[in-house]
Amino acid sequence: MVLKIVVVCVVVVLGVGDVTPALVNPVQDSNPQPREWPCPDDAAISPCTCSITEDYDMKLDCSLVTSNEELARVFSSVFPYTQFLELRIVQDPSDPNYDINAIETGLFTGFSFERIIIQGTKLKVIEDHTFTDSQDLLNYLNLANNDLYSFPFEVITLYPKLATLILDDNAFTQLPSILSSSIEVLSVSGNANLELTNFDDLTSLQEIYIGRINLDVLPPNLFMQLHYLNTIDVQGNELTDLNEYTIATPSQTLKTVIADHNLISTIHHDTFHGLVFNAEVSMRSNLVIDLFEESWKHVFDQLVPDGILDLEDNPLRCGCEMAWIMFSPEREDLQIITDTTLCSSGAQVSFLDVQFFCKFCDHIVPDVCP
Repeated sequence: MVLKIVVVCVVVVLGVGDVTPALVNPVQDSNPQPREWPCPDDAAISPCTCSITEDYDMKLDCSLVTSNEELARVFSSVFPYTQFLELRIVQDPSDPNYDINAIETGLFTGFSFERIIIQGTKLKVIEDHTFTDSQDLLNYLNLANNDLYSFPFEVITLYPKLATLILDDNAFTQLPSILSSSIEVLSVSGNANLELTNFDDLTSLQEIYIGRINLDVLPPNLFMQLHYLNTIDVQGNELTDLNEYTIATPSQTLKTVIADHNLISTIHHDTFHGLVFNAEVSMRSNLVIDLFEESWKHVFDQLVPDGILDLEDNPLRCGCEMAWIMFSPEREDLQIITDTTLCSSGAQVSFLDVQFFCKFCDHIVPDVCP
């Protein structure tokens, strides 16, 4: 980057003995302390602080800015260099002393950031051109826990390096289709009553987080165009029935499925598709009662022998309907169930006595029974 080239020039002009200590002895810790050049003057940008990483990248932290006017004053100061690794504004949304509620037009003109983190403010709208000068560099955008209801999703395609987009805990009511070949992580959890469309145009998507959005139905085939998807998180919703092809990808890529804290009592034979051999499926705190073979065997077939199925805090009956699990070859089906998964009686599923099933499940006559 430009800054590193300047550093080399300083070494040549001043000589080794006269090199600025800040350039030859960069801060080594993970939380570098504020320092001056190549950062702007401390007093000029206060209460923002500028720091330099060991790679001579600059970070700008404006978490202590209290108003739109104060933020505008900071960015009207003289900056020797305007290409930053990170812009950070992280505030307590319940603190009345902080009132950043808008980003003025042109505020970031001339400034570019690889990472932008703005959380806990009272921002309601992000305009089309708010981060325009970061288009060629921006790879991480975290706008969680603000009051946002408007965001220029249509211009995301102009950010070719944007890999992570986090919009959790805002006030969005609709998530339109997003066109991007670079986004790998999309998180929109915590936007109450968020209406989903599709994710088909996120061709590189690997992780999706759509928890806590009051979702009561997961549309079938929602993820069937996502060839690299490895994580699906739908926890904290109001799902009751996972229908066919609701947790399904076109190829075997799914490593993690989190459906905790829903109202799920039923799944179907074709609910889950695309689980890798060592995937983890977590369905804690749901309403699953019976593990019927016709519904659950396809899940077990994908997870055995190295996967994990977590059914902690479900009212499992643990009757003859799950004898097929107890009598699987070498009890391999039983071994994928977590130790924290209990029957409604309190018994630990992984330590159920197979003799009970031999004695009371007359239609099951496996070789292991006397």
